[in-house]
Amino acid sequence: YFYLIWGSIFLLVWMALFLFRKNVRREMLFVSVLYGFGGLAGEKIHILDWWQPLTITNTPIGIEDFLIGFCIGGVAAVIYEEVYKKHLSKRQTASVQPKEPWAFLFGFPLTFLVLFFIFNIESFYATVITSLIFIVYMLYMRRDLIKDSIFSGLLILVIGIGIYYLLFVIYPGYIQSFWYLPDKWYSSLVFGVPIAEYIWYFLIGMYTGPLYEFIKRRRVLG
Repeated sequence: YFYLIWGSIFLLVWMALFLFRKNVRREMLFVSVLYGFGGLAGEKIHILDWWQPLTITNTPIGIEDFLIGFCIGGVAAVIYEEVYKKHLSKRQTASVQPKEPWAFLFGFPLTFLVLFFIFNIESFYATVITSLIFIVYMLYMRRDLIKDSIFSGLLILVIGIGIYYLLFVIYPGYIQSFWYLPDKWYSSLVFGVPIAEYIWYFLIGMYTGPLYEFIKRRRVLG
């Protein structure tokens, strides 16, 4: 039940944010559902070369994949706002406004799939490259979101890796049991956790933190 317990711990964090910050609920739900289904789709690739946890249904893809994606996405989307007790509202100009926000959203998985299937880049590296491309684009277009992005990355890194450390108490050997650890990025452990996980959490936080704010306000504000 390692995977389910991991998801359940993250769900507690998600629920705390959702229950006590009413003004971010819409944002949390939007990003959570988006990442929940993204977690299901992405796991079909990550189990090939990154890791393969056991699910309660004993299937390669399980409800835990949706749960983890749902919770991490929602927490990453609003954690900066929660810590600083603020609701982000940015000024925009026509030059920085994404004309088609859905194209931006679907461009991320499309770029990842191209890198993985066409260029045969391992899923971790494909994730890193894709994340960097879209983070740089987003922050170039909206420099007012740089602080949000960086602090969201750091906060979700602390939360995500903190939960990993907590799980060591229950399952001391889960990293060796479920991660493939094929090369230095995976097998180089920092306090027992692969360095790839630190990088992944930081980048997913940087991308997700300002994502809703970046795509939602299509109208030019004065």
